[in-house]
Amino acid sequence: MQFKIKGIVTAVGEIKTTKLGTAVQQLHFEQETGRVIYPSALGTKIELLEDILPGDVAELDFHISGSKGTYNNVIIDNIVRV
Repeated sequence: MQFKIKGIVTAVGEIKTTKLGTAVQQLHFEQETGRVIYPSALGTKIELLEDILPGDVAELDFHISGSKGTYNNVIIDNIVRV
């Protein structure tokens, strides 16, 4: 299931590598409602974050991986600065 939210990027993490060798970069993203989530860009999706800086207002398209349906596995599909 695809979700879309608008909010402010409060921090951009460093690019790291998972145990399986996948590149991952995490954001701190504060929604308009005030809730903070920590979405991750994987592999080639990291390129979406090249021009995103803390303080940018952006729209985030994401999905939640896994069956738990929690915000712990938020994977970025697209992000656009507004």
